[in-house]
Amino acid sequence: MSEPIRVLLADDHPVLRQGIRTILEMEDDIQVVGEAENGEEAIRKTRELQPDVLVLDMAMPGKNGIEVVRELAADQIPVNILVLSAYDDEEFITEMVDAGVAGYLLKREALDTIVEAVRGVAAGEKGWFSRAVINKALAARRTTQKIAFSEREKEILHYLSMGWSNAMIGEKLGITERTVRYHLRNIYDKIGVDSRGMAIAWGIQHGFGKKLL
Repeated sequence: MSEPIRVLLADDHPVLRQGIRTILEMEDDIQVVGEAENGEEAIRKTRELQPDVLVLDMAMPGKNGIEVVRELAADQIPVNILVLSAYDDEEFITEMVDAGVAGYLLKREALDTIVEAVRGVAAGEKGWFSRAVINKALAARRTTQKIAFSEREKEILHYLSMGWSNAMIGEKLGITERTVRYHLRNIYDKIGVDSRGMAIAWGIQHGFGKKLL
């Protein structure tokens, strides 16, 4: 039998933490190894407990979610981060995706999707976004029917939406990172976004890479 997925819960609301913990611990393949109620504690316990998945609240006392993500990334802590948030603002979503989180779920939807999302991000999958989050962030974006992508752009957008780095995409397609960046600039212009995070979100919304929850 494989080892269970080790999860750390970081949220300053005890009732929500307990609710999520109860749901996760009903699954044989998931183990909640700890809880944190502020940003500093989330960072410390991630270092100490080395969870597979950090379920992280966006807004906590002390260091907020984006500060926690950036500090863990700077320290090269190997953890998959799933954000829970009450905010569906595009700015928050973009910041988190650009910082490298694996998913972004709204708290009002979390109890329905948390188990599947934890399993997905533990397996290294990216793009675990609530449908409401994507729809809100991309409501004004153009649709694929109005955009003429080249075959190469479609390939790159597919792998980008899976959370792959430029180096990984280049190796897969047999092209240089410089060429990948060139195509990404064209993709950004065509879909009307200005960040990698929003391009990933757009791709997921329109059927590239992993499907929506």
